Amino acid sequence: MEFIVGATTDQGRKRKQNQDSYRVVPEFGFFIVADGMGGHQGGETASQLAAETVSEHVKKIIQENKSWTPNLTLPQAIQAANQAIYQLSASEPKLHGMGTTTTALLFRERTLCIGQVGDSRCYLLRSHGFWQITRDHSLVEQKIRAGIISRAQAKTDQMKNIITRSVGFEPQVETELFTLEVQSGDTFLICSDGLSGLVDDSGLFQIIEESNTRGTHPQQITEALIQEANTKGGDDNITSVVVQVK
Repeated sequence: MEFIVGATTDQGRKRKQNQDSYRVVPEFGFFIVADGMGGHQGGETASQLAAETVSEHVKKIIQENKSWTPNLTLPQAIQAANQAIYQLSASEPKLHGMGTTTTALLFRERTLCIGQVGDSRCYLLRSHGFWQITRDHSLVEQKIRAGIISRAQAKTDQMKNIITRSVGFEPQVETELFTLEVQSGDTFLICSDGLSGLVDDSGLFQIIEESNTRGTHPQQITEALIQEANTKGGDDNITSVVVQVK
C-alpha cells in the first residue's frame, strides 16, 4: 500500500503559540495529530510528547513483532504516551494537569485502525461521499447524543471546548478504536478542532473533493484547509494531515 501525504500546522490568528503536534511516518503506515492543553508550556509539551512517544512505540512494535496487529498496537502506544505525560506532569509543577487529544491512523495491508482520545477528528472521502469516522469525546457530543441540543446549537454551546477524555491527564486512558477496510483512492483527513470547529463538514468536503478532482497534491490541500480556517477567524491552532491511499 502506498500513501501520498500532506501535513501542515498553523498557530492561527489569535493564539500566541502552537500547541498542536503531528507526525507522519508513511513507511510504517502511521499518522497522528495531537492537540495539547494545560497552560502556556503544558499543552505544547503534552502534544509533542504524545506524537513522539506513540510514533516511536508503534515503530518499535512493528520492527520487533512480525505478528503485530493495529488494534492492539495503537492502544498500547497511546497508553505509553499517557504514562509518559502523566509522570512528567506529576514531577514538574509548571506542567501539572497537562494533557492532549490524540487521533492516530495505523494501516496494515488493506485494514486501517484509528485510535482516538479527545476531539481531534478523522474524516474519510470515498467515491464522492464524506464521513466523520471518529466521535468527539466532549460534553457537547454527549449533549447531542442525549438529544439535549442539535448539532447546529452545538456550534455556540458554552461547553463546546470541554473534552471528556485526554491523554496524560489521568494514570490510565481508554482509547476508542475504529477499524475499516481500505480502498484504493480513499482520502483521509486528520485534524485538530481548530479546523473542524471553524470549517463545517460541507466546507471540508468541498475543498478536498475539488482538490482531488484537479489532482492537487495533499500538501496543497492541507494548506488550503488551514487558509480557510484562518479566513473564518483562526480562533485556535490548526493542524491538518491528508493521506491519500494508492
